[in-house]
Order: sequence, then structure tokens, then C-alpha cells
Amino acid sequence: MKQIALFGRWTARIAQDTLREWLDFLKEKSIEIWVEESFAQCWQEAEKEELPIRSFSGRQEICEASIAFVIGGDGAFLDAAQLVAPLGVPLIGIHAGRLGFLTDIPQQHLLPATQALLSGNFSIEKRSMLSILTEPQVFSMDEAFALNEVVFSKAVTAEMILLDVYLNGELVNTYWADGLIVSTPTGSTAYSLACGGPIVTPNCANFILTPMAPHSLTVRSLVLPDTGVLTITFRTRTGQVQIALDGRSVTVPDETAVALRRAATPLKVIKMPTYSYFQTLRDRLSWGVDRREGL
Repeated sequence: MKQIALFGRWTARIAQDTLREWLDFLKEKSIEIWVEESFAQCWQEAEKEELPIRSFSGRQEICEASIAFVIGGDGAFLDAAQLVAPLGVPLIGIHAGRLGFLTDIPQQHLLPATQALLSGNFSIEKRSMLSILTEPQVFSMDEAFALNEVVFSKAVTAEMILLDVYLNGELVNTYWADGLIVSTPTGSTAYSLACGGPIVTPNCANFILTPMAPHSLTVRSLVLPDTGVLTITFRTRTGQVQIALDGRSVTVPDETAVALRRAATPLKVIKMPTYSYFQTLRDRLSWGVDRREGL
């Protein structure tokens, strides 16, 4: 591990002492660190001295990195994933946010986690991603994918939209709703869950379709195999639809045709030996907590 990249969103939750201790350790091990430009600027200002780091702003500057760290919450993790996934660089999440399904390592464990990486004491999970193709083209090829979800929603608050969804050319359903969330198993604990969707473990190979405020009460989330291709067409009164990839949104004409499939390249996510997905669910969602008994 000769070079690493660091992503993040600087907030009051960042433990500067922990970061400085980690930086000293990397220097001692002769590991070069490249830091995302905005985070590097905030870090320099907070330290009030010149740090032995190099900043970057684009994907190609970190193509030689062995590992990428991201410190913050799930939003910061999604931003980092968008850059590193096409490079095949493994990503490790350090929690300094609120909920933290994706950034599961506490800040105080940053240095021990790095030592574990150096000793090879870790595993890599491959998280499936969604790839989107539109006609006409809306997203550039290097950003046309999402780790959590692709959301199709109304562009005007007062209206509902109609979405015709097909799997491998066969009509699945016509949704009359505020919108539709198509999520990966990783994204099943995000927006989809908030709209009543199921939790699907990350090693499953599925699409989860979750309607947003559907007009029919019988329409519920649907889990489909991700080996096929989803195609979606729209009908609206205003002629516009909003498409969002992990929060990166654009408004397009409702004549836009969309195809979704599992991305060819998954995101590599580093996990420590002590990591447990179910423990994360219990901690983040307070499962098993009985406030009446103080348990």
C-alpha cells in the first residue's frame, strides 16, 4: 500500500486528533496520501499549518491508489463510490455522519483499521450497482451508474406521473404515483426503506422496485432478479420527469426512454473481520431495543 486516497465531507464531527495521528502513521510507513480537494482545504484551515498531503479533484489523479478511504456519512460514501468504482479501487468507510449504513467503522478505529489493512486482515465485498442508459443520452458514461438507487419522480409538485415498467420487454406494471425507486440491495436501507420497501442483504442479486405514494393501495414493493433489463417510459401532464442517481438529479422530457441493468463493474467495499451486516442493522435501526425495560 504505497498510495491511498481520502474522500470526505468536513463537519464538526470530524475528530482532528484522530486524523492527525493517522497522518503521522502514514508518513512513518512512507504511504503517500492524496486528499479530495475540498476536504484537504478544510483540513488545512483547521490545522492552521501545512500538511504533508496532496490534493486531487478528478478520478484520473488517483488511478494508482491502492485503497480509498472516505470519512463522513453515507452521502460522502456515495460521492466517493461514484469516482472509485470504475477504477476498481476498494473503498473503506469511516463513520463521522448521522446514520451510517455504509460508513461502518468508527473514527476512533481509523488507525487500527489501517494497521489491519497493512497486515492483510480484511475482506472485500462486491456491491452491485445500477447502470442507466437513456435515449436521448442524459448522463455521461463515467457517471451513469448508482450504488443505492435510481429515482424517477414528478418534476412538478402538484402532479402524479405514470410509469410503464418492463422487465426484458414484458410489462411488469403501470405505476401511477409520485415516482418510483429502483434500488440495489445496498440501497434497500436508504430511500426505498423510507418508502416502505424491504431490506435485502447486500449479497443478493436483485432490483427492488418501490413506488412513492402510489395511487392504488394494492401496489407494493417488488423484488426482481437483476439479471434482466428494466425499461421505463413516462406519461405526465407537464411533459417533464426528474431522474436522480444517488441524489444527482436532472429534469428531462417525459419522452425520454430509460433502460436499467446491473453495472458490469461492482464497487469493491473493504470490511473488517469484526463487521456484521446484521449487527449494523440492529445498531442503526435500534432493533431489539425495549425502552420500557431500558434494554
